[in-house]
Amino acid sequence: MFDDISFLVQETFKNVEEQTSKSFINQIFNESEQGPDEVPGFFYNLQKKTSTFVLRILPSENLKKDLKNIKKHPDMYPSLRLEEDERSLSEKIQYFECDRFEIAQNIKKHLGNKRFPIFEERVFNISDPGDSWWLEVDGVKLSVHFKLSRTQDISKLIKLGPLGETKYCMDIFSKLYGYFKLIFPVGDYSSAHGQLCMSTTDEFSANFQHLIQLFKTGETSHDFWGHLRNLEMNASDPSYLDSIQRANYFLMELAFTRHFWRTVQEQL
Repeated sequence: MFDDISFLVQETFKNVEEQTSKSFINQIFNESEQGPDEVPGFFYNLQKKTSTFVLRILPSENLKKDLKNIKKHPDMYPSLRLEEDERSLSEKIQYFECDRFEIAQNIKKHLGNKRFPIFEERVFNISDPGDSWWLEVDGVKLSVHFKLSRTQDISKLIKLGPLGETKYCMDIFSKLYGYFKLIFPVGDYSSAHGQLCMSTTDEFSANFQHLIQLFKTGETSHDFWGHLRNLEMNASDPSYLDSIQRANYFLMELAFTRHFWRTVQEQL
């Protein structure tokens, strides 16, 4: 995930600034529209059943070029399962732009070819509470619950979707206390026992609100991304710079995953 991390992060931040109206945009393929640009991302086929759905995902380094090929030879892309139902090709093929091909690959690895319940909270099982993360915001405190509990009031939670492998992400968050202190004044902080909890000592902190928005929608202020980029630019020690870049990339991948999942939920 973190190969050539310096190049990936720098290029992603550059694209975020240059594409103010297109950052993290998802578009649905339509014969009457121009279609995607020559950018990386992935195609996906949302296969919906009565109570479950599956995402067939195909990463692409050039969406525009690959879309033309798919339209001409759909049978050459078996991973998208385009011949499994009677919907038109335009209904099956959708695409999602990413700033980096590697992000598209990671999203496929995490979400592709898995069967998800449409209403996860309705089929809650104490032995298998699902894959989705849930966000709770209370003033200057945010909590991300990596598993749903019977004791939690769902009406107070925002369903984020399966944004990452729980154990892996919790381990990363447990190491990011110092990183978040560079972004806003941190009060309490912990990543353990199935949840991430953090608060700020500054109730007016814009960056804290931007982070909440990132979790909620996958989109946030360009000022926030600019602040993260400046952390890299001001880092002189190589090992310190590497840590900042890894943390920045982790947040960006979460943002793309959350935005894509939110789009899928809207389509369901």
